[in-house]
Amino acid sequence: MNSRQATLLVCLIAVAALAQSVFAQRPLDPHGYQPPVQTTDTPKELEGLEVTDQRGVVLPMQSMLVDETGKAITLGSLFTDGRPKLLQLGYMKCPMLCGLALNGLVRGMQELDWSAGDQFDVLFISINPEETFELAAAKRKGYAAEYARAGGEKGWRFLTGSKDSVRGIADAVGFPYRKMENGEYAHPAAVFVVTGDGRLAQYLPGVAQSGGDLRLALTGAGEGKLGSTFDQFVFWCHQFDTSKGGYVLVAYRIMQIAGAVTLLILGATVWILLRNEARAKRLAPPSGENEPVKNIVSRVV
Repeated sequence: MNSRQATLLVCLIAVAALAQSVFAQRPLDPHGYQPPVQTTDTPKELEGLEVTDQRGVVLPMQSMLVDETGKAITLGSLFTDGRPKLLQLGYMKCPMLCGLALNGLVRGMQELDWSAGDQFDVLFISINPEETFELAAAKRKGYAAEYARAGGEKGWRFLTGSKDSVRGIADAVGFPYRKMENGEYAHPAAVFVVTGDGRLAQYLPGVAQSGGDLRLALTGAGEGKLGSTFDQFVFWCHQFDTSKGGYVLVAYRIMQIAGAVTLLILGATVWILLRNEARAKRLAPPSGENEPVKNIVSRVV
């Protein structure tokens, strides 16, 4: 096989690899995931209280809240720093679920090398209008101590507000709740990830949040301003799976990368072949220069 034939063969392989990469961009279901069969019924208190996907909505920045000092503030005033936020809704005297959700968030945050108050902030907003700012201040101090990082109290806010104000925020992010006959509140558990300008970027359901999911969600909410180039690359390779409640590696993204690498390798091979062929032509003596040598040899013989 001469160099031209080899070049043609490599080009054909490159075209095939490019076609594979293009088709790989179709987001087929690479995981073959089947939702698990429910073996238990939803508790009656939680019926109809599932978080709804409202990603992309802008939170009501004009909503009035009360901070830990008793000062009236707007939700928008908490977003002036431009950092992404982790938002939880619940109530501070919740007998079980809210404590589990807060503890799960703390453990997930402790797995990050980013810190609340530096790269992101945490907002906990009470859905119980009867809870006071004094209770919010105590909760803030307690969870900042549990988080055990410098500046943690600055980056973790516990807020209260009126019934209508908090309901407006909850409705915006798709967080349903209702007051029960015993005075407690029925509600789901989730962490909402909000961009620095107040737009809902992602939500992570459940009480246990992994550091990996938090990092990916914050990277996405940071919109290129948070995390390294590698973080952005890892985020691009993953996709949020609502059925699993977390991020999963996307096979078609990996196929795109493999296709691009294949094209680069084949392109380099074609370039080397063409360069070697051009060099061989330059170094080859002209055809007329061989004739005198032949004549001399024949005369000697």
